[in-house]
Amino acid sequence: MQPTITFPHGYGRTKYNIGQRTKQGKIIGIEYYPLESLLAGSCSYGYRYKVMTSDTNNEVKMLEENQIVPLSPQELEAEILSEVDWYLLQLVLLQQELGADLKINTPFGKVHPPISTTKRTSDSASRLSEPIKEKVAA
Repeated sequence: MQPTITFPHGYGRTKYNIGQRTKQGKIIGIEYYPLESLLAGSCSYGYRYKVMTSDTNNEVKMLEENQIVPLSPQELEAEILSEVDWYLLQLVLLQQELGADLKINTPFGKVHPPISTTKRTSDSASRLSEPIKEKVAA
């Protein structure tokens, strides 16, 4: 069974989604403030997004829809590949702690310790891996 989120009739669609990465951080929740909240003294009505601004200190901010800035495709790619590298590094460290080569393979190739900390451009694999060599049919 798929988890489903439904909104009451009249709420409209959200502009952003839970889990979406933005310049302000990752969206971890959405709340709806109806028009009645504006009449009760709230500053506005509509959707507000709960955004985790930092993974290190778990800081969370409530932002209105007009305060959210989505990442460009290049920024999104760099952020995701950076997170992939972090997890690959954790695999390398755990493998070293075990003192055994677990022969961890990924779509990027075999996992190795990092060789560079520079930002990647598109069309490049993780800096923790060797690229997979394509087989040529004879």
